[in-house]
Amino acid sequence: MSGKTFKASLSKSKGRDSWCVIFKHPIRSTKDGKPGLRVRKGLGTNDQDKAQQLVDQLNEILSDEKMWSPSERPRAEQLYHEKVVAAFYDKIIPEHRDPWRIREKEIPLPSKDDGYVRTLMVGTTGAGKTTVVRQLIGTDPEKERFPSTSSAKTTISNIELITTAGPAYRAVVSFFDKNYVRQHIEECVMAAIMVHLETGDENEVENKFLVHSEQRFRLSYLLGSTKSLSTSDENELTDELIEDDDYDEDIEDLEDETSDLSQDEKEALLDTLRRYLSMSTKIAGKSYKAMADKFEIDLEKATKDDIETLQALIRDELNKQENFHRLVDEIFDDVESKFDCLELGSLTKDTSRWPSHWVYETENRKEFIKTINLFSSNYALNFGRLLTPLVEGLRVAAPLKPPWFRDDDVKLVLIDGEGLGHVADSVSSISTNITKRFQISDAIVLVDNAAQPMLTTPTNVLQTLVSSGHHRKLIVCFTHFDEVKGANIPKVSMRMDHVLDSFDNSVASIGKTLGQRAERVLKECKTDRIFFFSKIQNKFKVHGRNFNFNEFKKMLKAIAKTIEPPIPAEVMPVYDDSNLVLNIQKAAMEFHKPWEARLSLKHDPKTRPEHWARIKALTRRLGEMNTNEYKGLQPVADLIYGFQTHLYLFIQNPISWDPDHAPEEMKQTVIDNISQKLDSRLHDFFSERLFIDKIEKWYHAYSHRGSGSTRTRAYDVKNIYNEAAPIPGEVPDKQTSRFVKKIRTILQEAVGEGGGRIEN
Repeated sequence: MSGKTFKASLSKSKGRDSWCVIFKHPIRSTKDGKPGLRVRKGLGTNDQDKAQQLVDQLNEILSDEKMWSPSERPRAEQLYHEKVVAAFYDKIIPEHRDPWRIREKEIPLPSKDDGYVRTLMVGTTGAGKTTVVRQLIGTDPEKERFPSTSSAKTTISNIELITTAGPAYRAVVSFFDKNYVRQHIEECVMAAIMVHLETGDENEVENKFLVHSEQRFRLSYLLGSTKSLSTSDENELTDELIEDDDYDEDIEDLEDETSDLSQDEKEALLDTLRRYLSMSTKIAGKSYKAMADKFEIDLEKATKDDIETLQALIRDELNKQENFHRLVDEIFDDVESKFDCLELGSLTKDTSRWPSHWVYETENRKEFIKTINLFSSNYALNFGRLLTPLVEGLRVAAPLKPPWFRDDDVKLVLIDGEGLGHVADSVSSISTNITKRFQISDAIVLVDNAAQPMLTTPTNVLQTLVSSGHHRKLIVCFTHFDEVKGANIPKVSMRMDHVLDSFDNSVASIGKTLGQRAERVLKECKTDRIFFFSKIQNKFKVHGRNFNFNEFKKMLKAIAKTIEPPIPAEVMPVYDDSNLVLNIQKAAMEFHKPWEARLSLKHDPKTRPEHWARIKALTRRLGEMNTNEYKGLQPVADLIYGFQTHLYLFIQNPISWDPDHAPEEMKQTVIDNISQKLDSRLHDFFSERLFIDKIEKWYHAYSHRGSGSTRTRAYDVKNIYNEAAPIPGEVPDKQTSRFVKKIRTILQEAVGEGGGRIEN
């Protein structure tokens, strides 16, 4: 070690009684890769003398380098208080927490063996998939509003809904870890400060502070906003918010609603929020121009690189300021205190004392819905007490059924999640958060807007379902059918044909990529797996002449049919993999080419360069925040998508069939089986190869600071990609040869397990 001295000190946030300790950790690294990560840990006591004794114990550890090894933890546990041991040794070896397993332990997800159909809801943001879910579970759109809906980006956590016979209503909610939450708070504060420096616009500063750029993490839900808290006239508030572009996408119809917050609570929240905003602007201190002068950058003559360098230097300087971190600490403590408002259910915490999950059970439906909405609602009048942004996943098992549901209807598990973005890139992949759920689902319901049907993203979903072998699970719902209008389509049947023409166009485009077999299997959906819905945000009448009622009943039959066993596949495809390297080469090239353009390393007319801050944020997600994507930048999904596409072309074209005269349906079943086995293996292989095994390198790419860091980071990312998926060329090398052999092995295993054979 370098001889640098590490010292711990006491700290307390405003409005908090309990003491904390702050110190720089001697073996945990900062963002630039150097030892000395700032750590803040609660000591669990209000007594300053006791707190100081704990700090003195921690300073004993910090002064003895022999105690810094993780292997010394057992000895430390004999010598020091558990709070002190946790403060130093927690996170030296990162703790992995699997939220899915947490929910599975509390409420196991039933399967088709239990008579249930696991139904995955997929759709573009705003298409209405959560509204379809509401109709399928029979929650009242006006009085219960569960799950929450709005025009865009409402569902931000994973939701699993199990329809039961009752009478109990059960729920388990899993939370993001504290590191994820604190880092998002830090990014919100940083964004607010940067906007203040650049524009000084108070409204924009508040918006950046309250709504993270990804629009998943929203401090407004936890802390309130000046718009939601500053008036006692709730009807006036409703009108104002609905007209405000910054907020209308988050808010349901607020008519005739009242807030659960008292006027005193609103005033306290408003005072605190204003103090946070004031502290942010004080930290910024100087103007953008003054900062430019400090770093000797002439804004009038500055190039794009100069501006990027200035922004990076400002961010680095802010990160070094203790008052910046103290503000983040205080906001984090405020956010953590929101859990104290939970009066019902049982809250479990992890080793760091941060909430891991919450479980709850009751037979009172009204109480259940009101309580569970604390974790899923977007209701503006309750901004300041909602826990929605902290929720990673929510699972409910309850007697939630619509009035038209019969006892002999199919039992459902509905799996909902974040909507797909509207992406212009024609080769955009689908997030692994969604595609990995294909494997555990029996039915996959693609919800699309009939008024703007089958744009790029829904088409990519169809292609992914075919190439992964899951197309038989597909059911398509076109919502907003009432908006399909025109003088040339006066009849309902003509409007349906109009929408189906768009579906046919998408299928035809997929056929050009994946072949006629893919086009044919998707066209089979038109027979009995495509449905239309109109104004389903409202209740509809239950009788045989009602359009929505008939469509929902038919869709339920289609969902039930997905768990029927397929026909036996008494046929074997035979392959020759001698030319497989060409498929691998094309897949790798199609991955690298757009990414080199995004990194500004090469020009590609089809792909625009990404802003340096987005690339930096991506490297942070993969290197520090345990997630493999950022705002449409999805390297792992892109790699899987490309290889899945090109290996599917290999799978669907065997050199022969044994026997050759087998029915086409049997042949397609085997191809689907092999494709599904391959899909599972590719997800595991590339997630490990490009993400898990490269976390340190992603973190290193993120850690670059100062002038030239954008270019250096881009080359680091390119090197990660080259290692993960090297492009086979005319001159072989060891790295590429090993990669090709591994892909060949994965394919051989999938073919063998799926019912095929590769000739040697």
